[in-house]
This record gives sequence, structure tokens and C-alpha cells, in this order.
Amino acid sequence: MEYGIKRSILLLEKTSYAKEGENSLQALGMIDCSNGINPLGISESVENSIRSMSIDTINKYPKDWLQLKDSIIKYWKEVGEINYDMIAFGNGSIELIYKINKLYIENNYKALGYSPQFSDFVDDVKSCGGIYESYKLSIDNNYMFSPNDYIKKMNKEYSLFYIDNPNNPTGQVIDIAYIETIVKKARDLGRPIVIDEAYGDFIGNDQSAIKLVGSYDNLIVLRTFSKGLGLAGIRAGYMVASESIIKQYRKVSNPYEMNGIARIIVNSAIKDVEFMENCKNTIKCYKTKMLESLKKLKILETHESVPISTIMHPDPNVDLEELLLNYNIISVSGRDFIGLGKNFVRLMVNSNIDEIIIRLTEVENAMDI
Repeated sequence: MEYGIKRSILLLEKTSYAKEGENSLQALGMIDCSNGINPLGISESVENSIRSMSIDTINKYPKDWLQLKDSIIKYWKEVGEINYDMIAFGNGSIELIYKINKLYIENNYKALGYSPQFSDFVDDVKSCGGIYESYKLSIDNNYMFSPNDYIKKMNKEYSLFYIDNPNNPTGQVIDIAYIETIVKKARDLGRPIVIDEAYGDFIGNDQSAIKLVGSYDNLIVLRTFSKGLGLAGIRAGYMVASESIIKQYRKVSNPYEMNGIARIIVNSAIKDVEFMENCKNTIKCYKTKMLESLKKLKILETHESVPISTIMHPDPNVDLEELLLNYNIISVSGRDFIGLGKNFVRLMVNSNIDEIIIRLTEVENAMDI
């Protein structure tokens, strides 16, 4: 029996591609191109901070956030001026999304996104009783985002606007000038807008919407340490927004946002700017090499330094995820994203790039096109 579980949750068919036990195939000689992480691992400075960590960190409640907030403020000082009261933490950006939806979404409230995009946001809107609608990217334009088309759909019927930039699953990037135009439109409508920059570390800080927070009090920017800085296992993220939004956010959060171990590790990670720059350059090289090798599989609009991309098989009847598994490549099926289908996959750049290219070439050689 459900014993009073909310109807919105009973009716929800969850589409999240993150599943327990998802790494079980790796032992079979598979190359994992599914996980949205930094394929180059973590920095040496992070390793050192883990080794030097006091055991007391586990025993005590996490109360000292001043050092981490100082580091975040310093990290963004060339981009925009932010202060302590404009920062809040969470267990990865996904928890921040859940709590933001709790702030703004009730039964039959609408949220506007664009599809395909991060499916866990979609699911959570629905679990809150809300209605998710989207501006649908088109194959006719190779799934490139059109700011003008998105803005045309924006109106006061929506309680919240959501943009992931870079986009998950395509890896494309919306220029900051277009982002500002969209944020301004949302402000004119009197509505909040979330810019989810989970993959933001892979592009320049000058493209981050954090530079706009001081000018737009309706803007919420999400960042995570899971992707670029390679710290998915510790579950750590933060948001930057106006002081008024953060004040309301704290009503649905808790006094111990982000665990004590994570606070120490990410404080070390965010200072290692050289590590992230090296990662961006290496991944750009890997991704360019992989994409240039493809001749028959179609590549949707993407950015060269973002480690994810969406690949399409020209035959809509082909299950591309299953096909790649036959060549020992683990990917994420397009079925897990609104606007895609089984002949699409999200493919993550892997450090074993030469072997990936060999296997993808074998896939294409077997295609009857």
C-alpha cells in the first residue's frame, strides 16, 4: 500500500540515467563513456588534502564554511563581485535543484526548460506536482539552441525557467550574451531563472552567468565539483544568487549543507586552477580527435572542450546504446532524454581515446550506409 504517498510521485515515471550498479559492466572489458565526470581524475592537491585530513573531521558537525566561501569568492573575483550571503552549498548540484524546485514549484505550477536537457530536473518538477514544458531543439538545426525561439516561449504562466549551460546531453554552450538576454526577459516577467553550470568548469569563467548575478536578482547559478574537478564521489556543489534568494533557500535547506570532508577537499580543488586548465586542453584534444574520426554517425551541436556529446545513428530503428555495447562501449541512451530516441546516445570522452576511436570506427565500418 502507498499510505498517502503524493499522487504526483505515484504517477511519476522516472527517467534518470543515473542508476545503481551502473559500473558492473566495466569488469567485462568495457570502456565506460557514460559517467559525467572528469575522465582525467583528480588533482594532486586534492590527493594531498585527503591524506592530511584530520580524523576529527568525521566526528564533528561541519560548521566552518568561511574558508571555502573565501576561496569561491576569490575564484570568481575577476568575473563578478559576490559575498558570503550570496553562496549556499549542497550535496552536488542535484540537491540544489531539488530544493530550488521546493521553493518555486507547487501543484500545476509550470517550469520551462529546453529539450533535450538534464532529465533529473524534469523528474523533480513532476514529483513536486509541477508541469514541465520545453522548447524543443530540432534536428533541422542539428539541435542547436536558439535564444530567440526560447524567449518566444517565455511568459508569466511559468513559475521558473531552467537552462543547463553547457547542455547535458549535447555538450553545447550558449554564449553568455544570449544567457543575459534570457535572464533579463525572466526578470521582466518577474520570474526566477536557474542556469545550471554543472559542466561549466570545462569552459572559460568569462562564460559563466555568475558574472550576471550582481545585476539580476532573479538569477540562480548552480555549480558542482562532480564534473570538472573530478569529485563526484564526495557529492558537493554550490549555488550563487542574490542575498534575498539565498535567505529564502536556507528555509528549505539545513545548517550543515555539504559534509565536513567535502568542504576540506573542494576547498583544495577550487584553488588548483592549473589542473583545470590542463584538463580543458587535454579534453579538447581528445574530443576533437574523436569527433573528427566519425564519418557516418551524426554529431549534434557541441562544444569542443566539454567532455560530453550526443551521437545519432541515421537509422531511427537502431538502438545505438545496444549497438555500442556490442563493441564494448558503455553510453547513455537517448531514451533517457526528452526529444531524443533510441538511435541517440550521450557519449563521454574517455582517457582511453585511441581505443574508443578504434571501436567507433568498427561500428561505422559495419553500418550499411
